[in-house]
Amino acid sequence: MVKKQPALIGIDGVYIPVSDRKQAEEWYALHLGLERKEDYLLAGKQEVFLRERTDRTALTFKTNQWLESGESYEMPVVCFRTDDIDGLYDHARENGIRAEEMVVHRWFREFDCYDLDGNKLKVWQPNA
Repeated sequence: MVKKQPALIGIDGVYIPVSDRKQAEEWYALHLGLERKEDYLLAGKQEVFLRERTDRTALTFKTNQWLESGESYEMPVVCFRTDDIDGLYDHARENGIRAEEMVVHRWFREFDCYDLDGNKLKVWQPNA
């Protein structure tokens, strides 16, 4: 009998570093529509934990494997999915949230924005 290889079955939580947890929870709830729970937020069924950081590290890394041109790109670590990207983008712009231009691809649309601590977040929606 062949023993089954142990495997991961999902992602249980996402951890985002913030400087002020209460303020960040309010921001994520107000501007991104995350639902507040006891010790975390919910994005759909995904748990998002905001934790106060003791350094200034932001959630990004450099890659040349995202843009078609092969140019360097500062990649967000967290990518949220929405079913109203136009409404969320307009809300971000109207409320002074740093948001980069909407990018339209063949099968999806996306934009990057930044939270209060400068964490870069990607938001995307598949085309209907």
